[in-house]
Amino acid sequence: MFSWAVERAPGAVRADPGGRWLGWSEDDLDALLEDAHRWLRVGRHAMDDAETVLGEVVGGLWGARADGEGGRFEISPWIVAGWKTMALRRLRLHRTLIDVEVRPRAEWITCRLEVTFGPPVALSLTLRNAPAIAGVTVDEVALQGSRAIFTVSGEHEAVFYLGVSSSLAP
Repeated sequence: MFSWAVERAPGAVRADPGGRWLGWSEDDLDALLEDAHRWLRVGRHAMDDAETVLGEVVGGLWGARADGEGGRFEISPWIVAGWKTMALRRLRLHRTLIDVEVRPRAEWITCRLEVTFGPPVALSLTLRNAPAIAGVTVDEVALQGSRAIFTVSGEHEAVFYLGVSSSLAP
């Protein structure tokens, strides 16, 4: 379904300004998954608008925004219960393309980011609907708070440790 939408609207895999997906909820996730099931049963005739599908995935599921605090890009993936991994390839942030991969585990959630084209970008990375965040590291450097704010250039790994303790394991 996603690749069909990308073929029909290739420029739409981009961080969306305006935050129209900020209120995305569990009901929206259920609707997106139902669309995916309908796509599997019916095929391309099940979808009318490729840009809406891409908006739901990029803006809703991934929480990608171009107008974050301080002019940063924001990525705030929705952590789907039962999914072992999810990835978004070639997310456009102005002239930069980024690959993002999220892997939830029992005690932490790992986010890998890689700039595949373009200049470095300032980014704020958070998680939505995840348990309490005890700490965050980027490239094994501990950060304060429950979000990772850094400049993405090359490859990076952010780890969100789950729980209520503020101590991080090395």
